[in-house]
Amino acid sequence: MTHDAKGGVDCQEVTLQHVREIRRYNDWIFSCLQPHLGGRILELGCGIGTYSARLRPFAGQLTCVDMDAGFVNQVGAMFRGDPGVVVSMGTVGEGLDFAPGSFDVAVCLNVLEHIEDDAAALQQLRTWLVPGGTLLLQVPAHPSLYGTIDEALGHCRRYTRSQLAGILVRNGFEPEAPPRHLYLLAVPGWWWFGRVKRRRIVPGTTVRVANAMVVFRVGSSGRCHCGWG
Repeated sequence: MTHDAKGGVDCQEVTLQHVREIRRYNDWIFSCLQPHLGGRILELGCGIGTYSARLRPFAGQLTCVDMDAGFVNQVGAMFRGDPGVVVSMGTVGEGLDFAPGSFDVAVCLNVLEHIEDDAAALQQLRTWLVPGGTLLLQVPAHPSLYGTIDEALGHCRRYTRSQLAGILVRNGFEPEAPPRHLYLLAVPGWWWFGRVKRRRIVPGTTVRVANAMVVFRVGSSGRCHCGWG
């Protein structure tokens, strides 16, 4: 977990709670994922289970992974008694030991930016996927927007379009389409609160406004499918 040095606030958990609340945004993101789901699905960075519950009906076997013990316990309780779900603690390169070809689909939403060696993480994910498997990936865009919120959340970086495409190709993935912005309307908020106001958490009211504005979204999600931004 990530804590605000000024107030002891768990920035990551507050952010995950915000994400759970923005149902319209979640419905839209999941609509981008759904056509590519099926078989054995790995969810890397399951958090508090916001997308885990949505993924379950489309998975023959769902494996949820997070590096936070509290989140692992919470998601484990959600699926207690479901033999089709495994919940494990760890992250790529640390605490996980899946056999090659264990998964048909890997879902990696806002996780890669937390991993210091993102190239090694992608290499490992490629090994865990069957040949021709699918990686569904979302990362934050625009390095110039990197600010105090990114720091509080433990982001190592933001990506440019060319950086993301390049690192995927270099590590064995073949993007079906170039990375695309998911939600350009969020850019002003990241700039204002993370760069200008130097906040460590996006205010809840702003999150709810952003959720309402999903109807005006610009762009769409990008075998690998890449969401960028």
